[in-house]
Amino acid sequence: MDQDKVVQAAKLLADARRTGKPIKELPEDCRPVTAVEANAICAETTKLLGEEIGGWKITFLYKPREMPFLCHLFKSLIFDAPAKVPAKLTPSLCIESEITFRLLADLPPRDKRYQPEEVAAAVEACPSMEIVDTRFDTKYKTVRQRLNERATLIEANADYITSGAFVVGKGVRNWRDFDFSEVRVRMTADDKTVFETVGGHAFRDPFLPVVVMANQLRRGPGLKAGQVVATGSFAGFFPVQIGQRIVSNFEGFGQVEAMFVN
Repeated sequence: MDQDKVVQAAKLLADARRTGKPIKELPEDCRPVTAVEANAICAETTKLLGEEIGGWKITFLYKPREMPFLCHLFKSLIFDAPAKVPAKLTPSLCIESEITFRLLADLPPRDKRYQPEEVAAAVEACPSMEIVDTRFDTKYKTVRQRLNERATLIEANADYITSGAFVVGKGVRNWRDFDFSEVRVRMTADDKTVFETVGGHAFRDPFLPVVVMANQLRRGPGLKAGQVVATGSFAGFFPVQIGQRIVSNFEGFGQVEAMFVN
């Protein structure tokens, strides 16, 4: 995809964010078919919006030789827990439980690869929740349908990997003492269980993609102290309602709380 088409797609998505008016789909000639193209659209959209960067999100297509999907997280859309999140910011009202990683020190650009031990020493782990959202009109396809269909998956990920906002809990510095593949995770809405699972992250350990991210960004802007890195949920996303007290508890590790408000 040439740069003109990247810019065309980014303008449509940026306008959808600014106006709150979703689009049905991207025009066929500027619709991404690879993660590289989706990442380029995200990066261009960030330029157009001029938002301050508060972190990064990474996910994978699980296809040989395919690059990971990467996108910025905007500082204005990262909330400290407990948080009251305006529903107008993320009208899907879908939320999922995650462990994010907050940088305690810069991991700057460099030629040498970052080793896992080096990255681990530079981050703390935080119980978190991602609010899933899309700039594509859900009356045609839901977020879940877009992500489940190969024909629309990459297009959906060109819109910041369907990220709406994040709620981030208190950081834990001794996180390496925990086995996230065996931690019990429970989300409740007004004390009613939404889901309960043991482990569930696609990599078993949510830290591993942070190492991939550090090495992707060492050829670019690097990672900066205070930024948050999101690597995926433990059980997918679930719909909730405005005014409900939503709590994600990682047993023995910590919890995070949020509520959608008008």
